[in-house]
Amino acid sequence: MSAPGLSLRAYRFLSPGLAAIAPLAAPFLPKLREGLRGRRGLDARLAAATPAVQGCVWFHVTSVGEYEQARPLIAALRGRPGCPPLVVTHYSPSGYHFAARRPCADLHEYLPLDTPRAMVRLVALWRPRLLVFVKFDCWPNQVLAASRAGVPVVMMAGSLRPGSARLHPLARPLYRDVFDRFAHIGVCTEEDRLRFVDTLKVRCPVSVTGDTRAEQVILRYESAQGGATAAALQALGGRLLILGSTWPPDEKLWLPVLARLRASLPDVRVVLTPHEPTPPRLAQLEAALEAAGLATARLSAVVAAAGAPSGAAVPDVVLVDSIGQLAEIYRAGHLAYVGGSFTTGVHNTMEPAVAGMPVLFGPVIDNAEEAGELVRRGAGQVVREPEQALAAALRLLGDDETLRRAATAARDVVLAQRGATARSLAVLDPLLAAR
Repeated sequence: MSAPGLSLRAYRFLSPGLAAIAPLAAPFLPKLREGLRGRRGLDARLAAATPAVQGCVWFHVTSVGEYEQARPLIAALRGRPGCPPLVVTHYSPSGYHFAARRPCADLHEYLPLDTPRAMVRLVALWRPRLLVFVKFDCWPNQVLAASRAGVPVVMMAGSLRPGSARLHPLARPLYRDVFDRFAHIGVCTEEDRLRFVDTLKVRCPVSVTGDTRAEQVILRYESAQGGATAAALQALGGRLLILGSTWPPDEKLWLPVLARLRASLPDVRVVLTPHEPTPPRLAQLEAALEAAGLATARLSAVVAAAGAPSGAAVPDVVLVDSIGQLAEIYRAGHLAYVGGSFTTGVHNTMEPAVAGMPVLFGPVIDNAEEAGELVRRGAGQVVREPEQALAAALRLLGDDETLRRAATAARDVVLAQRGATARSLAVLDPLLAAR
């Protein structure tokens, strides 16, 4: 193994100091503050877990999306005879708490802050058979400690976005040095592979293995049956625009133009799914919609009334007043808008796409490779202003052939990932067999 280059040596020198001053920044950064709180007593917990996890396959994920990508691989390994212990470390508090409610490994724990001493100690304690990073969150000291101990390091469902900081000319030497210590990098798309090989110029093997989370979306969609919610929405008749997981900036995009959309296409109805459907938010949305001349009903009432004789008018907008139903709601829809894309990043675009819907979203989509792929395939569109959102909805919902082509392309984007778990395991298996 080659000695660390200048950038990696500088990182190793600076990292203990950065970890030491993290508590000083914590009062101003809520996520950092929560993460440091969760790491109290971490060294003792990691040591106590050692007897049960030595010789483990160690997955590291940063947050919820990466954990969802790791779960299919963990489940596949878990189902094999003689499976070694399986461990997942998490960087972010949101990912840690999400996994605590949905555990899939023998141990879920925070990752220590990335200092040489902490990582050498942890690798020596656990003596992992394999270290698997998911998507992009790899820590230089962690990689170096594992590779120096002879532990193969891989990345699965890897991603390297065009605007990634890792591709900045000043950052490239550090990340090239880190990634060259990997045994293999499996990436989601051919574009990701080219950025690793041609732009970052890594020398380790890089192959397109696919997005394991997309494959899980496919399996869930194909195994699920349409339930009462989807049936009740379909019974309303006409075509459905699903506004999924919306935040206030998403609602500001759509509320000014929904009445005009309904006037232009009277058979189109809207299902509005707030990300947080609290009573105050629902009441606020009802007031705004009714002020715009739109009749509303809550989803719970629509489902309760389904199949019963009623003379009530069909609502213009159905407000979703519960959580956990969006995947089924998408099954009833014709066009989707996915929220979160004016704030931290677009939410799950694969669920509406696999259901055969074109997908609209706001401008912040760099967190989701599939959103960019939807745009490239003509199955997705970024909308920034109300007039742009209205024009996109009219273009797609106003022409059956345009809608059909975009819907087919959207579904194909997700279906292309089928087999990602098997391709990923084909990379992991020889490395595990060698240990």
